[in-house]
Amino acid sequence: MTTPLKIAVLLNGLASPNTAGIKASFEIAIASASSLNSDTVPPTIDFYDPIVAQIHPDPTKYDLIVLSGGTADPMGSDPWVLKLQNYLRTTAQEFPKQKIVGICWGHQTTCVTFGGSVGSMESAAEIGVTKIALTDAGKKMFPFAPNGVLQLHEFHAREIKMPAKGFVALADRNQSFLSEENTIMTFQGHPELNADLARTLLAHAPAYMGVDGDKKEELAEKAEMDHDGVKIWARILEWIRE
Repeated sequence: MTTPLKIAVLLNGLASPNTAGIKASFEIAIASASSLNSDTVPPTIDFYDPIVAQIHPDPTKYDLIVLSGGTADPMGSDPWVLKLQNYLRTTAQEFPKQKIVGICWGHQTTCVTFGGSVGSMESAAEIGVTKIALTDAGKKMFPFAPNGVLQLHEFHAREIKMPAKGFVALADRNQSFLSEENTIMTFQGHPELNADLARTLLAHAPAYMGVDGDKKEELAEKAEMDHDGVKIWARILEWIRE
């Protein structure tokens, strides 16, 4: 019998009123991915608070550590952000085989941790299911993607301006990266998001996202589009064991 994978998720937007829904979205997406892979036992998931409690998972106890989305400036000096970035840097150094996934803010703060830079988008915030063109490396990682394109929920107003060294692009526009050691994978998009949570996030989008009433209606339709989130998680669960 295969030992179930153990996953730790750092909730980097813990103050959000949608925290319960965000937790559920991870649980549902990962359980669905495990079922898609025909796993006999689904992964276990523990959630951590890096903001208030500032507790980080012990890498020796987990097969995968996930950095969730959030709203803090990854280029800023919030003490909890700096502490998390130090944890990420130390984990990569002291546990070189530890698999780590960064999502949205986690994608961006991973970039900053390893020498890249992040800034505000020059265009409008990217929200809703979006087509992500894969590089050759990305096509190998996600062979299920038709014509080398993923459909992925997005919800961000910042973007990577300069990628970190030591990472290979899996997609165009700095949308996804894989470390050269094949241990850290990041996505600007949200493979855990579902339509219900996407609609809720859109309805309560902060002012800095620049989404007015008419725009919200248009974006609400994008939230309903088919996406590859569960397939991506299924591939991540396979990658953990590679």
